[in-house]
Amino acid sequence: MTRSAAGLACLLLPVVAGGCYTYAAYPHDQPQPASVVEVQLNDRGRVAMERNVGPEVRSVEGQVVQADDSTFVLSVRRVTGIDGTLSRWSGEHVNFRTENVRLIREKKLSAGRTAMFVGSLTASAMVFIAAGSLNVFGTEREGPSGPGNGDQDN
Repeated sequence: MTRSAAGLACLLLPVVAGGCYTYAAYPHDQPQPASVVEVQLNDRGRVAMERNVGPEVRSVEGQVVQADDSTFVLSVRRVTGIDGTLSRWSGEHVNFRTENVRLIREKKLSAGRTAMFVGSLTASAMVFIAAGSLNVFGTEREGPSGPGNGDQDN
């Protein structure tokens, strides 16, 4: 594998691996500490949370730090606006009231997507190796001929 191909693979791997996760309906009434969730705000929540997470926010993703019956704290990773814009956060803690939440979904590893990703990665590697052994990429180069390059007539 050439350096550029290896570099490209290293850059794309985290992007594609991110696709191995999915959001599922949250199985609990209250967020559980250490779980990674996406919180979708209701209309009242968008207004109430504007000062904490910004205007016109549709959802907030983060890890639950603590929770009780009516509130929970997220270490925020990402905020998504109503228009779909994404804003990355670096773990700031934000308090939420459950009355401001429309829906909570849990981020989970998707077995199907992960298997599909690993299978396609394996197939791509096999094709790449086979193509290299068949010299499809033309890696063998001929050097210039002429004086000083070993092609001299004696």
